[in-house]
Amino acid sequence: MPTNTLNYFRNIPLLYFYSIFIKRISMPIIVLYYLVNNLSFTEIGTLAAVTAVIHMSTEIHGGIFADINGKKTSLMLHAFFGILTMLFYFLGNSFIWFLLASLMYGIAGAFITGTRNSLLFESLAQLNRTQEFKKYTGKVMLYSHLVNAVLLLGVPLLYEYNNKLPFLIGIIFFVIAFVLSLFFVEPPINKSVQKTKNIYSKKLKSAFLEIQISKKLMSSIFVSVVTVAFAFMSSEFIQPLLKISSLPVIYFGVVYALMRILTGLGGAVTHKLDKYFQVDKLLGIGLLCIISSFAGFAYGTGITIIIAVLLLKFAEGLNKVVLEDEINQNIKSDNRTTVLSICSLSQVLFRAVLVLVFGIVADMVGVQHMFAYVIIAFIFTSIVSSVYFLNHKQSPSSRS
Repeated sequence: MPTNTLNYFRNIPLLYFYSIFIKRISMPIIVLYYLVNNLSFTEIGTLAAVTAVIHMSTEIHGGIFADINGKKTSLMLHAFFGILTMLFYFLGNSFIWFLLASLMYGIAGAFITGTRNSLLFESLAQLNRTQEFKKYTGKVMLYSHLVNAVLLLGVPLLYEYNNKLPFLIGIIFFVIAFVLSLFFVEPPINKSVQKTKNIYSKKLKSAFLEIQISKKLMSSIFVSVVTVAFAFMSSEFIQPLLKISSLPVIYFGVVYALMRILTGLGGAVTHKLDKYFQVDKLLGIGLLCIISSFAGFAYGTGITIIIAVLLLKFAEGLNKVVLEDEINQNIKSDNRTTVLSICSLSQVLFRAVLVLVFGIVADMVGVQHMFAYVIIAFIFTSIVSSVYFLNHKQSPSSRS
């Protein structure tokens, strides 16, 4: 096997480890950390809003940056800004410090969306193994979620011992991720493209044009936006649902660890199911799992709600891998990361709309009754998006 081919294959295990070390392990205790440092809930909400605004406003530009300057450079920058995020949290004891951390975290997000998938897909393309994308992206998801699940169990204990310790470990993790990113390889970057006038606007227009022309790509993105946004919106209500199930709060960490594991397993088994089911059947399985989860949320009690939560996370992992593969297989230009960033931003915006709308509904009728309306909305939008997808599944632009 040629040396350059071996280098591209090396990207795969590097991505496994990189994805493990960029997980923000402080998430289970971050709100507690804010409160210990005397932040108000208004200030906490402001920090979340700042991160969201920065991330959304830089998401597509980050994708274009990766396509122009290289995925390796983007992954290095993500790890670097991750280090700064954890450093400001570690040093901080006031709103200003945490505002800086939130800014760094928002900027870091611009360099990661779609970048790992782009690098993985292009590495497999150099190996003539793009048909194995589901297999390897599923493994990346499984390994990173399994490790994260273990950490979710241990981080609160570390926090109790020393509330700065999770952030110190976070710094170390991101430093390791930065070092790992130095060893990624990718096809040579076209230097002439970097010097093109108005390159950012041209790349953006080119990416939107590709989506518009390729109906199969557009339909794949449409289904992805619907399924991901509804799944992520529902995740915002998991803690109230667990409370309704009467699960003691001390066991919430166990459920969250199981959620991570089930998401990883959902992604990991996709390539095995691929041997028995075509894409439309796999999507159908995923959609039925999501609908069943929503039904459990709306009408279940006790353990039924907990099972519904875990089923949702399994479906989330399965659908994510299937749709990421479909989208990547149908991107034919060098705008891969830009297109993936457009898809991600669409998911975030639709999710924000859903959270707002169904949050109002939940205030009016309660969380469980709200999910009866979620079922109706999801069935309608998923049917529309699925029919559109199936109509273009065998279009001339379909891959061989």
